[in-house]
Amino acid sequence: MEHQVHVCAAKAGVDMVTRVLAMEWGPEGIRINSVVPGPIAGTEGMKRLTPTPELQKAVTDSVPLGRLGTPMDIANTVMYLASPLAGYVTGAVIPVDGGWSLGGASVLGASMVKTAEKRGVD
Repeated sequence: MEHQVHVCAAKAGVDMVTRVLAMEWGPEGIRINSVVPGPIAGTEGMKRLTPTPELQKAVTDSVPLGRLGTPMDIANTVMYLASPLAGYVTGAVIPVDGGWSLGGASVLGASMVKTAEKRGVD
Protein backbone atom coordinates (compact mmCIF):
# COMPACT_ATOMS: atom_id res chain seq x y z
CA MET A 1 0.00 0.00 0.00
CA GLU A 2 1.74 3.13 -1.22
CA HIS A 3 2.36 6.07 1.11
CA GLN A 4 1.29 4.10 4.18
CA VAL A 5 4.60 2.75 5.50
CA HIS A 6 4.13 4.49 8.85
CA VAL A 7 0.68 2.96 9.36
CA CYS A 8 1.75 -0.49 8.20
CA ALA A 9 4.79 -0.51 10.52
CA ALA A 10 2.68 0.51 13.51
CA LYS A 11 0.04 -2.13 12.78
CA ALA A 12 2.68 -4.84 12.40
CA GLY A 13 4.05 -3.84 15.80
CA VAL A 14 0.61 -4.12 17.41
CA ASP A 15 0.16 -7.57 15.84
CA MET A 16 3.42 -8.79 17.39
CA VAL A 17 2.63 -7.22 20.78
CA THR A 18 -0.66 -9.16 20.71
CA ARG A 19 1.08 -12.46 19.96
CA VAL A 20 3.94 -12.02 22.43
CA LEU A 21 1.70 -10.87 25.29
CA ALA A 22 -0.59 -13.85 24.64
CA MET A 23 2.40 -16.14 25.15
CA GLU A 24 3.78 -14.25 28.14
CA TRP A 25 0.49 -13.70 29.98
CA GLY A 26 -1.29 -16.92 28.97
CA PRO A 27 0.09 -18.87 31.95
CA GLU A 28 -1.68 -16.34 34.19
CA GLY A 29 -4.98 -17.02 32.44
CA ILE A 30 -4.93 -13.69 30.62
CA ARG A 31 -6.05 -13.76 27.00
CA ILE A 32 -4.79 -11.14 24.53
CA ASN A 33 -6.41 -10.59 21.13
CA SER A 34 -6.59 -7.77 18.61
CA VAL A 35 -9.48 -6.59 16.48
CA VAL A 36 -8.45 -4.98 13.19
CA PRO A 37 -11.30 -2.89 11.77
CA GLY A 38 -11.61 -2.38 8.07
CA PRO A 39 -13.49 0.48 6.45
CA ILE A 40 -16.23 1.43 8.91
CA ALA A 41 -19.03 3.75 7.81
CA GLY A 42 -19.51 7.01 9.65
CA THR A 43 -16.08 7.11 11.28
CA GLU A 44 -13.54 9.92 11.29
CA GLY A 45 -11.06 7.63 9.56
CA MET A 46 -13.37 7.08 6.61
CA LYS A 47 -14.09 10.80 6.36
CA ARG A 48 -10.36 11.47 6.09
CA LEU A 49 -9.46 8.55 3.81
CA THR A 50 -12.43 8.95 1.47
CA PRO A 51 -13.31 12.64 1.27
CA THR A 52 -15.00 12.30 -2.11
CA PRO A 53 -17.96 10.21 -3.28
CA GLU A 54 -15.67 8.58 -5.85
CA LEU A 55 -13.25 7.35 -3.18
CA GLN A 56 -16.13 6.21 -0.97
CA LYS A 57 -17.51 4.15 -3.85
CA ALA A 58 -14.07 2.74 -4.67
CA VAL A 59 -13.62 1.55 -1.09
CA THR A 60 -17.11 0.06 -0.85
CA ASP A 61 -16.64 -1.69 -4.20
CA SER A 62 -13.33 -3.15 -3.00
CA VAL A 63 -14.89 -4.91 0.01
CA PRO A 64 -15.73 -8.53 -0.90
CA LEU A 65 -18.91 -8.43 1.20
CA GLY A 66 -19.99 -5.38 -0.81
CA ARG A 67 -20.56 -2.93 2.03
CA LEU A 68 -18.76 -0.85 4.60
CA GLY A 69 -18.67 -2.15 8.13
CA THR A 70 -20.59 -0.64 11.00
CA PRO A 71 -19.55 0.15 14.56
CA MET A 72 -21.86 -2.71 15.59
CA ASP A 73 -19.76 -5.15 13.51
CA ILE A 74 -16.77 -4.21 15.65
CA ALA A 75 -18.77 -4.29 18.88
CA ASN A 76 -20.10 -7.78 18.12
CA THR A 77 -16.58 -9.12 17.61
CA VAL A 78 -15.36 -7.54 20.84
CA MET A 79 -18.39 -8.93 22.70
CA TYR A 80 -17.55 -12.40 21.39
CA LEU A 81 -13.92 -12.10 22.50
CA ALA A 82 -14.99 -10.92 25.96
CA SER A 83 -17.47 -13.77 26.36
CA PRO A 84 -16.93 -17.33 27.58
CA LEU A 85 -17.47 -18.44 23.96
CA ALA A 86 -13.94 -17.22 23.20
CA GLY A 87 -12.40 -18.69 26.34
CA TYR A 88 -9.80 -20.62 24.34
CA VAL A 89 -8.93 -17.84 21.90
CA THR A 90 -5.71 -15.96 22.53
CA GLY A 91 -3.02 -14.38 20.38
CA ALA A 92 -5.49 -13.85 17.55
CA VAL A 93 -5.38 -10.84 15.25
CA ILE A 94 -8.92 -10.73 13.88
CA PRO A 95 -9.75 -8.59 10.86
CA VAL A 96 -13.32 -7.32 10.92
CA ASP A 97 -13.31 -5.91 7.44
CA GLY A 98 -15.67 -7.81 5.17
CA GLY A 99 -12.67 -9.45 3.51
CA TRP A 100 -11.10 -6.11 2.58
CA SER A 101 -7.65 -7.09 3.83
CA LEU A 102 -7.60 -9.89 1.27
CA GLY A 103 -6.84 -7.35 -1.44
CA GLY A 104 -9.17 -4.38 -1.28
CA ALA A 105 -6.78 -2.25 0.73
CA SER A 106 -4.48 -2.10 -2.28
CA VAL A 107 -7.40 -0.89 -4.40
CA LEU A 108 -7.88 2.02 -2.02
CA GLY A 109 -4.20 2.92 -2.26
CA ALA A 110 -4.35 2.94 -6.04
CA SER A 111 -7.55 5.01 -6.02
CA MET A 112 -6.05 7.52 -3.61
CA VAL A 113 -2.96 7.93 -5.81
CA LYS A 114 -5.08 8.43 -8.92
CA THR A 115 -7.28 11.00 -7.16
CA ALA A 116 -4.23 12.87 -5.90
CA GLU A 117 -2.68 12.86 -9.38
CA LYS A 118 -5.87 14.32 -10.85
CA ARG A 119 -5.73 17.12 -8.27
CA GLY A 120 -2.01 17.70 -8.84
CA VAL A 121 -1.03 16.61 -5.30
CA ASP A 122 2.16 14.67 -4.57
